[in-house]
Amino acid sequence: MYYSDEEFADKVNDKLGNIRFFKKCLRELDLIGSRQRLSDDYIEMFEAVSHYREKNNSTWEVAMNEVLPNYTQEQDDSNENTQLKLLKEILDTLKRIEEKI
Repeated sequence: MYYSDEEFADKVNDKLGNIRFFKKCLRELDLIGSRQRLSDDYIEMFEAVSHYREKNNSTWEVAMNEVLPNYTQEQDDSNENTQLKLLKEILDTLKRIEEKI
């Protein structure tokens, strides 16, 4: 399910301004598109940032800069695995074509 900024703020019990800043940081890290709405997948990320902020008594900016890059690395690993699978599939297809020639 996708949420508007206001709905997401209600879902995580936080201020709308914090949600908008969260989305801005996600966009800067290419974790969401420019017009993409937040879904349930982003609740965990937001809660991780919020927990870090409370635990370390830091600002939202510091918390986002510390926590969100971890998610980009996970996404990069996932993308790398997907790319490797695609390349293997292309290679197998090329081998089959070569056998037919």
